[in-house]
Amino acid sequence: MRSTSIRTQLLLLVLAMSVPLCALVAAGIYLDMQATIAHTKSSLRTLAYTMIRNTGATVASAHNSLHRLAARPLVKLVDGGHCDPALQDFLTMNPAYANVAYARLDGEVVCSAVPLPNGRGRNIAATPWFQAFLREPRALVGLPHRGLITGKWVSVIGAPIRNEQQEVVGAIYLPLDLSVLDPHIPDAGLPPDSRYGFFAADGTMIWRNLDPEGVIGSKPNAEAARRIVAVRDGEFESLAIDGVVRYFSVVPMPDTGWIAFVGVPASAVYLAAKQRAMLSMLAALTVMGLLAVLAAWLAHRIIRPITQLEQAARRVHDGDFGARAASAGPGEIARVAQAFNGMADHIQASTRQLEAEVAERREMEEQVRQMAFRDALTQLPNRRLLHDRLSQAMAASKRSACYGAVMYLDLDHFKPLNDRYGHAVGDLLLVDAARRLLACVREVDTVARIGGDEFVVMVGELGEEATASTAQAEAIAQKIRHALAEPFRLREQREEGGAPSMLEHVGSVSIGVVMFRDHETQQDELIKQADAAMYQAKAAGGNRVCFFGA
Repeated sequence: MRSTSIRTQLLLLVLAMSVPLCALVAAGIYLDMQATIAHTKSSLRTLAYTMIRNTGATVASAHNSLHRLAARPLVKLVDGGHCDPALQDFLTMNPAYANVAYARLDGEVVCSAVPLPNGRGRNIAATPWFQAFLREPRALVGLPHRGLITGKWVSVIGAPIRNEQQEVVGAIYLPLDLSVLDPHIPDAGLPPDSRYGFFAADGTMIWRNLDPEGVIGSKPNAEAARRIVAVRDGEFESLAIDGVVRYFSVVPMPDTGWIAFVGVPASAVYLAAKQRAMLSMLAALTVMGLLAVLAAWLAHRIIRPITQLEQAARRVHDGDFGARAASAGPGEIARVAQAFNGMADHIQASTRQLEAEVAERREMEEQVRQMAFRDALTQLPNRRLLHDRLSQAMAASKRSACYGAVMYLDLDHFKPLNDRYGHAVGDLLLVDAARRLLACVREVDTVARIGGDEFVVMVGELGEEATASTAQAEAIAQKIRHALAEPFRLREQREEGGAPSMLEHVGSVSIGVVMFRDHETQQDELIKQADAAMYQAKAAGGNRVCFFGA
């Protein structure tokens, strides 16, 4: 090797580096393909879940509307001579629905918002959705079909009608125009020829964004359609009915038994990755060529100063910012070494400055976090943190089946105190009230200030039995009421010509309580119910506890 020139050694080095470089490029191409698939899978699955959420909300809204209509007295009669005018009002207010009607258990339609064709009655006993309803009278969603009354493509959403004895006496149903099932997902970024929609569990096409083959309402004879139904939850690549191979993501839709799917052409999925692979190969070849030229050029230079410079650079790269290169050798290399040393000085100074900025930013972020989730005056959780704690408590209630309670508090006679003595005195009272509230509950419970003189206390894990849990909540609320009825000593005052004294305020509190368990009610609704109970306590004269619904 001693007789081998530096040029030859560097060329051999370039050749030796080419093999691992090619391997790295190949590995990068493979990983890029995998990352592309993973990104596509994640994106399509997110879109599928968005479809389920949006369309599921449409179906749920329709079910809720039907349940409210089914509870109306005239509807419960199931009498064609006494049709509820609310049907027509409902259809007028909801033009997206094709019709709303109800029928007896023999299938005879007795009342319809859309006039019956030719004024004649219609019997829906033979329709698949009504047959399913008779087998199991419950809220359901039927398969697409031509409506007997409207003649439109619809999917029937039905619900039972019960009389005062809770006996099923008929069915109220809402033929939902299939266009209403559009989930309105943000599909602007989807490639051309993408398809998304819903299948029923038996393979019937419920809806899709484009239907040039006219397969909605049928069972498409295609490999992709069969695999969507078979897989139900996952991803795969398959041939669709239009002859395009697509990459599909499918997710089951709760309650309806449907399956949401999103499919994009497989060629579009891999096209960008293939283009990047070609660019990577071109870049690798370019790099290898440049390395060969560089090796020939470096052969004319002195190696030792370069080696020293490299060693200094490696030390800086490894974190030793005090390393410096020796300014020796030819003038060009010496100037490079000087520039390198200047860069190292700058990096060292910048690193110190960056560390100081990072420490300062962390401190600022912690302050911002406190301001975002805490009340500035009392340091109690604010409305945002209350909602987070309430979410956790409701989730825990679902797991343990234990009751919890939300208490809405409003200090009685606070405004006159504020008006007479000023906000500073009012703030002292609020701080002391917050301290007393914290002393009345456990550490695992939450006391929040949501504005002015209004507080919310959330108590969880009371018990599994409703009566005992309500009694516990009553005891805690009464404890709070008594604690806040104690005199407040707010500030020292000096009467004219008299001795110093403390401003003493005797107040009271009105408390509204609502119980919850197992996500039976949404968060905002719980707060509203507790607030309503509090106003009930206010209306009764204040200084008392009222339970919502009691």
